[in-house]
Amino acid sequence: MRFLGILFFLFISIGVFGQKFRFNSSIGSSLISWHESQSTLDLAAGISFQNPGKKHKFFVELKTMGNISGSPINRSQYVFIEPPVNPRNQPISPSEELVAQYRGGQAEAGISWTSQHKISFIPSLSIYSKSIARKISSSKSEYIEEEKYSLHGISAGIGVFIPGKTSVSLQAKIFEPLYEEVTLYGRYVGVPYQSLVSDKHPNYKLRADMNHGHFGLAFAVEVLNLGGAENPNSKSIQASQAIIPSTLLTYFF
Repeated sequence: MRFLGILFFLFISIGVFGQKFRFNSSIGSSLISWHESQSTLDLAAGISFQNPGKKHKFFVELKTMGNISGSPINRSQYVFIEPPVNPRNQPISPSEELVAQYRGGQAEAGISWTSQHKISFIPSLSIYSKSIARKISSSKSEYIEEEKYSLHGISAGIGVFIPGKTSVSLQAKIFEPLYEEVTLYGRYVGVPYQSLVSDKHPNYKLRADMNHGHFGLAFAVEVLNLGGAENPNSKSIQASQAIIPSTLLTYFF
């Protein structure tokens, strides 16, 4: 509902402010290579504001990722919290298949500088928020546990814009998380445990855009370096890395 409310606000903005605002919506897919490899269906929306004749513009971009199918887990590399043993609740068999399902989302708001009439560099600065989660279930679709990362920080980038009938832009960004936490949920965990990540690491993104008229095609590769967390009340979560290539087909209103 919150996402739909934002989209409604964006549509209203287009009608009120005309040429200064430009709205876009996208659909695409990502391949998340984390503990497992998994494809997602992605939906995105954005809005930018630029005064005619000005070289800078303000932008807001939203994206959500939902898994298409689950991925089997290597039991030798995964340790979960064992359930309390009682007649109604038996331990999970070491041979029982476990499945992981990924999901995520991100929001970014900032400013960028460019020229629409000549080849130019594209510096940008923004605030950035991203989440990525891994849900574990048994082969019987029983929910076991889930770990979710939330990262909030500042992103800076530089790139190049090449105008033409089909314009091209290439950009590299670095994202420095100022606040990062991991939350552990679970059937046998009890109250969700939140742990701040102390060993935060920068994250990186490369993106190429091709725009022609009202349509655009984007390719990106993102590297997320997720820190570990220690919590004596639940379990330790080791540091990990997620590599996420993705593509988006965009329509500009």
